Amino acid sequence: MIKSILLDLDGTVYHGTKPVAGASRFVQQLKQNGLDCLFVTNRANRSAPTVCRILGEMGIECEVENLLTSAQATARHLSPGKFYYIGEEPLCQALVEGGHIPSEDNPDYVIVGYDPFVTYQKLEKATLFLRAGAKFIGTNPDKVLFTEYGIIPGNGAILAALTVASEVEPTIIGKPERVIIDIALQQLNISPQEALLVGDNIETDVRAGHNAGVPTALILTGVSSREDLAQSTLQPDWVVENFEELEELVFSP
Repeated sequence: MIKSILLDLDGTVYHGTKPVAGASRFVQQLKQNGLDCLFVTNRANRSAPTVCRILGEMGIECEVENLLTSAQATARHLSPGKFYYIGEEPLCQALVEGGHIPSEDNPDYVIVGYDPFVTYQKLEKATLFLRAGAKFIGTNPDKVLFTEYGIIPGNGAILAALTVASEVEPTIIGKPERVIIDIALQQLNISPQEALLVGDNIETDVRAGHNAGVPTALILTGVSSREDLAQSTLQPDWVVENFEELEELVFSP
């Protein structure tokens, strides 16, 4: 029995600053039917209050307890320690709130999230720390970002540069790894089979559900298409064109 929906954001609930048709109504219906909704996002460069405000401006109800970012998941997953980070301020904020200490003096971790202002100097420091034994953590592995003006490098591109330079492979917290999904299930206090993970990307959302043992629904509002599905060995439990079809799946007797 489904008790909670784990709902992806980018490409699923919105495209940039525009909400996907039907997303707001679906979230409202979840609440009316007594089902929890936890937004689970690979983004580490927006704080939970910021994401909630953005969703609110789109007419989608969200409180901070209804959201799990890869930055928050990273902070919860790691044992307390000193960290050097590449990323934006919300990543550092989440780590500090989680009891970790920013440091450029022999850090325990090098933690990397998407950083549009990454510099050679940041990569240089991170490489030296990694080669000195710091643990390499990536908030998410997304290789590219889809924007209104085209495809640009994502966090995976930064991770790739550091992997080549340091000869160390990162531990990934966000989707498609199960870490962020396991934390989401713990937050909701439910078993994997009591959740449904809904997302637009076979390789991140569907694979994360598969890795964590959570049923998945691929919604065709974003990255993955039916053509991608036909060529993939990884298959979701359900495929829906839009939120109208998702409503039928979730709420039909």
